[in-house]
Amino acid sequence: MVGYRGLAVPETVHRGLPSSSLTFIVSLDEGVEAADTGEGLADARPNPLLLGGLHVRASHVRQRPGQAGVQVALHPLASRTLFGVPSAELGVSDFYGADLLGRRALGLHDRLTGTGGWREAFALVSSYLVRSHRDHDTVGPRPEVAYAWHLLERGRGRVPVESLARAVGVSPRHLGTLFHQEVGRSPKTVAMLMRFEHAKTRIAAEVRLRGRVDLAAVAAEAGYSDQAHLSHDFSRFAGAPPGTWLAEEFRNIQDGGHAGSPD
Repeated sequence: MVGYRGLAVPETVHRGLPSSSLTFIVSLDEGVEAADTGEGLADARPNPLLLGGLHVRASHVRQRPGQAGVQVALHPLASRTLFGVPSAELGVSDFYGADLLGRRALGLHDRLTGTGGWREAFALVSSYLVRSHRDHDTVGPRPEVAYAWHLLERGRGRVPVESLARAVGVSPRHLGTLFHQEVGRSPKTVAMLMRFEHAKTRIAAEVRLRGRVDLAAVAAEAGYSDQAHLSHDFSRFAGAPPGTWLAEEFRNIQDGGHAGSPD
């Protein structure tokens, strides 16, 4: 969970990068304008509650000075017990969360706009999620999916699907069906998202620490065959190669530009 407040940011369009987590944002202002394409952004309305599933291409977010909110990265397998539906049913193009979350979530937004600081804001969001978990008395994900996800996380997306299926005792085809039903993506796509996410985090960390990055070294450490493979996947998910993303987006909090300061 992170709080963001853009005090001196330019008015521009930000790339919301795919990841292996669900994105839940509660605004401290009128809301976030987001769309899955640049063209769709023209018709986007301010959204006080943003909830997005596992998308596989960069979304487009209008960035305005003074925007503020609380952003939470949620485990996709927690969607049933937090929201009452599997994450496969969450939107990847329409991020308007109020339609699913309802009046109580809109009340959370109203309370957040009157908070006195981040500690209070985080406590309100945490309490909302805990209560949501208690209210949804639903069955969790299949154990095969949960264990396969655990193995993918532990290997940072570098476990072959055949090995995953063998480890959980099902066929690769059946594992794919279970993943699509639960998270809306195949095990291979989830693995690619995890690998991309790890590489993106390493790239941002290296630039923040040293002011430069060895992309070939990051590619090897993240499990890509070479730097060209990394750049190909980065362009697929981010809509731009690593260098372009760093130049455009490095200071945006969603994409790893934050350094953990109190602000």
